[in-house]
Amino acid sequence: NNGGGLEYVGDVPSLKRPLPGVTPVLVTCLEFDSFGRLYVGGQDGFLRMVTFEPDFGLTNDPGTNADEMRVAIVSSPRQQMQRSPVLSLDVSEELEMVATAHANGNVCVHSTHQLDPDVKDKGRNSIIGTWNPFNSESTARSVKFVSGGEGEQNNLSWSIVIGGGNGELWMQEIHPSYIPSANDDVDDDVRASIASTMPIFKENSIQQIMPSHDGPILSLASRAGGILVSAGQGGVLCVTQLWPTPKALYGLGGYKVWIGNVCIDSEGKRLLADGRDDVVVVHDFFSKEEEENVED
Repeated sequence: NNGGGLEYVGDVPSLKRPLPGVTPVLVTCLEFDSFGRLYVGGQDGFLRMVTFEPDFGLTNDPGTNADEMRVAIVSSPRQQMQRSPVLSLDVSEELEMVATAHANGNVCVHSTHQLDPDVKDKGRNSIIGTWNPFNSESTARSVKFVSGGEGEQNNLSWSIVIGGGNGELWMQEIHPSYIPSANDDVDDDVRASIASTMPIFKENSIQQIMPSHDGPILSLASRAGGILVSAGQGGVLCVTQLWPTPKALYGLGGYKVWIGNVCIDSEGKRLLADGRDDVVVVHDFFSKEEEENVED
């Protein structure tokens, strides 16, 4: 609110399974996009997109705010087969996609265009691709979209990175036909039709990122230019350059307890990580000249 505090404005009403008497769904992860849409992953394996009316939260009665929410729930044959808890998700507004990482090791890629409650069903599933790179039984503990070097048609290439419960990191490149910037003069429906005829991932683009972590990879962060930061339960942050080939740059250790989350600021200059000891650690990547300018 305007006072800088937190104010309860209402519950999302549809986070219950449709059968009466069943306990509410446990929310496992969530993320807002810049349009104010809320993406929610649940223990039931489903992804939900919550949209809010423009005047949401402005009423004095929190209970009336429930009527100002609309929830779209992914429902398709492929999602019914998934039914494995969502452990992590990532939203890419540039690609109009959401990736969900599941406890059975799978990652599902969803089209946000097809999730939108205002878009009528045109016969296409919102799930446009799945991937499980693990040879052994492992959870897909974290997932991240990463933009990197120039790809086809001089546009940025994009990849999806998966962090495993076994400490492994894998990446696979997204096919250029799914990248809007590669087809700026193509109508959305035409682009969707073209993309639906081919796999979402580029052929022979799977790579394992080394070194692996000692324990589950709890969080991933990225910045433009193909920089990936992975946080392992063992208390180490790995900074990796993904393009043109994966190359480990830094290993930042010394965390006394498990790392909870890691993120990079909007300028790509600071790396923030928090731990189970309620301490936030900030790493600066300013050059010497930039540091002097900041101090001035």
